[in-house]
Amino acid sequence: MSSSLPWLVPPAHDSSAASLEAHSRAIGQLMAGTGRLWLGPFPAPSTLPEGFEDTALVVPTSGSTGVAKAVALSRSALLASQDATAALFAADGTAPDTRGHGFWLPLLPPTHIAGVQVLARAHRTSQVLGLPVPALPEVLPDLRGHFDAAAFVALAEPALAQAEAAGLPAFTSLVPTQLTRIITGATGADARARGVLRRFAAVLVGGAATRPEVLTKARAQRIAVRTTYGSSETAGGCVYDRAALPGVQLRLEAPDAAGAGRLVITSPTLALGYLTADGGTDTTPFAPAAAPGAAQRSFVTSDLAELGEDGALSVLGRADDVINTGGRKVLPQDVERAIDRSLMLQGLVRASVVVGVQDPDWGQRVEALVTLEQGTDPTEAAALVRSALRTSEVPAHMIPKRVHVVRELPMLGIGKVDRAAARRLAAEG
Repeated sequence: MSSSLPWLVPPAHDSSAASLEAHSRAIGQLMAGTGRLWLGPFPAPSTLPEGFEDTALVVPTSGSTGVAKAVALSRSALLASQDATAALFAADGTAPDTRGHGFWLPLLPPTHIAGVQVLARAHRTSQVLGLPVPALPEVLPDLRGHFDAAAFVALAEPALAQAEAAGLPAFTSLVPTQLTRIITGATGADARARGVLRRFAAVLVGGAATRPEVLTKARAQRIAVRTTYGSSETAGGCVYDRAALPGVQLRLEAPDAAGAGRLVITSPTLALGYLTADGGTDTTPFAPAAAPGAAQRSFVTSDLAELGEDGALSVLGRADDVINTGGRKVLPQDVERAIDRSLMLQGLVRASVVVGVQDPDWGQRVEALVTLEQGTDPTEAAALVRSALRTSEVPAHMIPKRVHVVRELPMLGIGKVDRAAARRLAAEG
């Protein structure tokens, strides 16, 4: 990509249809190779540093530290990601007649890689299939209102009709919260929304882990949910339904006796690295190609994972989130899953996050923040959570010492809990 191309800086996204349209136009120019899109958390540089001349898209990411970074992606990395998804959908029968490409309903904000890629894939569909316009709704969704079953149906039904008229399979992407609302809702509107969701050829869900029971219910109703794993550094999802996309390789760094290690991804979809506000760069987690002349680099993630004999990926949690209490390691996600699965807490606890708080005796102590379903007595919640975990298979050292009731969990980006903020809230009591 020519370093002389202009930066495209759309107005700050306000969730309106006009704002989504402005971002889609800019993404169209990016996909055509006539502009660079800047969505970074600081002003775009006048010149790009050495090694970053191919930057086509810059998106913010907070990673695990809560400190904003600017991830620089090339157009070739974005295309590799889009075409790998299409190759999978063409090969597995999702969309064989359109070479895996299709019509996209954008329901995520284009301020993060997942939302950007939904719009970019629609532009890629038009490029590959020779369509005059991107494969998007004629009127893009207004995302300012509350997302519920009725709102989803109102947006999805016209999009499905347009996709059908164009002879294209329909796709969309949701965060786990959106999917859960539709799948677990008990109203007539929720049932209708599930029927509409069933008409999509694929429903990508990512950004955070989706509860297994939600996925089971969705698939039992023949909703084509596809779980995705990835990040801004990998140009979005690079693992679908626990399997690496075509061209993506997974391995573990220094696995322990149980087979868990830090996940390393080798892929043509990787970012160039990070841009910094002072005009510098950071490529620390990116390793060069394994052999001279090899084209692909590797990205050392912050995630602990296991790989099955068939290569299936199981993400255990972020390495930085591991709690060391009294010399014993606790994965907070293990405790969170136990809370989610507890029959005693069903209908009482809506969501939870488990964190480690500094402790003079234990090094760290395990604490939990929970949000409650309407009608649950907050004064009894802490005792209920601890009692429920005592009756589970959770060892005593993993049971939270304190449980804090909060109105909402602090969120980071789309669908991700801000664990750094949660730790601060727990420490403050």
